[in-house]
Amino acid sequence: MGFNIYFVNSFPSEGSLENLFQLFTDLGWNIDNFRVVFGKTAEFLGLKEDCVVISSDFNEVSLFFNEGFVNVYLPISTKNWKDVEELLKKRVKVFKTYLKPSEEIEIPKGVRYLRNEKELSLVDLDEKLTGGLHLDFYTQNGEPLELVVGNLLKEKKLTVSTAESCTGGLLAATLVNVSGSSEYFKGSIVAYSNEIKEKVLGVQKETLEKFGAVSEETAKEMALGVKKLLKTDIGISTTGIAGPTGGTPQKPVGLTYMAVAFEDQVKVFKEVFPYDRNQNRISAVHYLLFELYKLLKGLSK
Repeated sequence: MGFNIYFVNSFPSEGSLENLFQLFTDLGWNIDNFRVVFGKTAEFLGLKEDCVVISSDFNEVSLFFNEGFVNVYLPISTKNWKDVEELLKKRVKVFKTYLKPSEEIEIPKGVRYLRNEKELSLVDLDEKLTGGLHLDFYTQNGEPLELVVGNLLKEKKLTVSTAESCTGGLLAATLVNVSGSSEYFKGSIVAYSNEIKEKVLGVQKETLEKFGAVSEETAKEMALGVKKLLKTDIGISTTGIAGPTGGTPQKPVGLTYMAVAFEDQVKVFKEVFPYDRNQNRISAVHYLLFELYKLLKGLSK
C-alpha cells in the first residue's frame, strides 16, 4: 500500500508544485490517492494508513506513528520542506518497518514528533474545527465557481468588470474561463501601480497618501471606479500584498482587501491569506467570486 495525499480545505497552487513533486519523489511515487477534500481537519489526524495531510490549519510540520503507519502533517506553505525531504528520503522504509520509530531515528529540528494520542490531540487547529466546519457550498454538481457566478449574472442580466492590483488579471482570467462570458463580463483594469489607480480608476490621491494602496478605502474606490469607467452593473476589485516580500507589522504579507460595488452600495472584505504568492492570489480570486456569488443569490429575480 502506498501513501494517500490529502489537501484539506486547501488546494495546491502553481507556486507549490515544485515542492509537491519533490515530496512525491521522496515518497518514491508510491502514492495511492491524491485528494482535495473539505471537512474537519481533525478527522484526518491519526489515520491508520500511510498519509500526508496538508492544510493551512497546521502551524508546524509534525509526524505521528500509528500501529505501523506514518502520518505526516504539513502546513500548506511550510518553510521546512528540506527537513521533510531529508526525513522522507532516509526514513520511510524504517517508519514502515517498526511499529514505533527507534530512538536511533533522527527527527529534524523543524519537525515535531508526536508520540501518542494525547500529543496528537494537541496539534494546533482552529477551535471551530472541533465543532465541525460549516461551509456554504455553491454547487452540488461539481461546476467551477466562475461558471456558477456566470450563470447567475446571465440569469439576472447583470454585467461585471474588475479592477485588479495584487491579482494582476487573474480575476478577469478566471471569469473568462467560461464560454459565453462576454454576455456579462465587460473588461478589466490591472492597476498595479498607484499612478494607474489614480489616473485610470479615479482613486483619490489623498486616499492613497493617507491610507495606502492596500487599504479598505482604496479597494472601495477601485471597485466604484471600474464600475463607472466600464459602465457595468457591478465592479469588483482586489488590492493586497501577495508576498513573499513587501509586508510590514501593520500590513503583513497576505493582507488583501476586496470590494464589490453594486447599485449604491460597496462591500469591502479583508483577509490575510497565509500561503505562498500564487496561492494568495488564487485565494483572493476565489474568495471574492464566492462573495459575488452570495450577493447574486441574495438578489430577487
